[in-house]
Order: sequence, then structure tokens, then C-alpha cells
Amino acid sequence: MIEQVPQTTRHSTEGRRPIVVLLVDDQRFVGAAVGQLLSTESDIELHCCHQAVDAIAMANQITPTMVLQDLVMPDIDGLTLVRLFRANPLTAGTPVIVLSGNDDAATRNRALADGAADYLVKLPAKADLIACIRRHALRNGDATAPAPRPPAILPQQVPVNDEALDRDTIGAFLEMGSSDFVRSLIDRFTAEAGSQVRTLRDAAERQDRAALTAIAHSLKGSSMIMGARQLGALCAKVEAQVAGTGGGVVTPALTTEIDLELARVLDALAAVREGTDQR
Repeated sequence: MIEQVPQTTRHSTEGRRPIVVLLVDDQRFVGAAVGQLLSTESDIELHCCHQAVDAIAMANQITPTMVLQDLVMPDIDGLTLVRLFRANPLTAGTPVIVLSGNDDAATRNRALADGAADYLVKLPAKADLIACIRRHALRNGDATAPAPRPPAILPQQVPVNDEALDRDTIGAFLEMGSSDFVRSLIDRFTAEAGSQVRTLRDAAERQDRAALTAIAHSLKGSSMIMGARQLGALCAKVEAQVAGTGGGVVTPALTTEIDLELARVLDALAAVREGTDQR
């Protein structure tokens, strides 16, 4: 399914075509976050496709300036999708920017070798994402050069537990300028992560490998977006254990570790949320 993310009122682009960005990611959480990051850019039009199997058809429909896409999705492998974009006549020259939670060099190199134009680790800082989009749009003659932006500054009244959350990530969210959005993102993550960890624990007891892989991937992605890097790393460990030899058993010790880390992350996010109430 494709949807256009609500944006702020757009200003005149003086007859120029807007920068049309197609985001392909199965997690609506990611679409909401990227939409907020881009909401200040009057000439960037964001569309979200949550089912990768529909991505080529949707790209043919809206003719995007560029594609942002995840690599790990339930219905199609991300590298395969990159190759399909390259093989499709209508998108053969469209820049494909990978937006992935995987930060290893081997994955990055494979994506670039298969035709990706760039690679960003999910979720990039607002300035980095906008600069990347404008850089590739400029190469296609669809945009002006990006204006320099100051780095995010974390307000003193917003406490961050550096052991549970990445300070730069929280600062980037607050730099968006909307405390309501930050609070809604925290509330959504809190509700979804708690449910996902309970489901993960049940799947581990049954040793349901398919469910473990899907849940761990989803929770890893949202955790990395929220700056909960240790929680994301534990989810990656679940993925690795499921994919490993010897039956892919996920141990109770690992699920307990995830439970404890989630509790620490939620406490840290609650403190951030309280701090945003004082802004």
C-alpha cells in the first residue's frame, strides 16, 4: 500500500518539480519518523510504500526523484529490490538510497555493488538525511543545493541516560521542533516494544524461528530509531542465533536480557518525555 505522509503547507517551487521521495519500508514507525524529519522541507514530497512487492508498481505510478528503501523486509529481500529498480526501465536511472539498520561494511558494499546510489544507517540525523536527498536530487537537476544546518542541541532540561539511549539521536528528534511529535513517538514505541518483547518471549519458548526473526527485526529497527542501540544489538543477536547452526535456539538468558534492557530503555524514554513537557 502506498500513502502520502502529511506534510506542512508547501510553498511555491517556482515551476520546478518537487523532489518526490518514495520510502519503501514495512514499518509504519519508520515512515512516521522520516515524514517528521522532512516536514520542514517545502519542496520534498514523501510517499510511503509498506509492502515491498508493490514498490516497483508504485514507483512507476509516481515517478519518484529517488527511492529510500530498507534492506530487510518480510515479502522481498532488499538487495533483490535494488536490482529490480535497476532493471525496471522507468526507474533504471532513479537513485536508490538504502536506509537500513545494518551498519556493517559488507552489507553496505553489497548494496552499492547491486546498484544503490547511497547508504544511510537508520535513522540518520535530520541534516544528514536532507543533505543526502538534495545531493542526489541536484545530480538529477531536480533541486537546489542543500543549505547548511546547525547541529542538534539537546536542551539541558531533557535528561538522557547515556547507557540506555544515544544522546545524538534524542537530540536529533528534539531538533525537529515538535515536542508533541517526540512524545507521540515515545508513546508509540513504549506500547509497541512492550507487546513485541512479550511476543518474542512466547516465540522463544515455542522456538518459532519465523516469528522470532520477524519480531526481532522489527524491534531492532524501532530500537535503533529511538537511539536504544544496546536493545537493538540484542535483537540482532536473536536474529543471529535463529540463523545459526544447531537449530537456531534462542536461550532464555537472552530473552531475559532483552526484558531488562527494555525496562531500562523505557525508564530513560520516560525521563526524556518528562523533560519535553518542560520545554
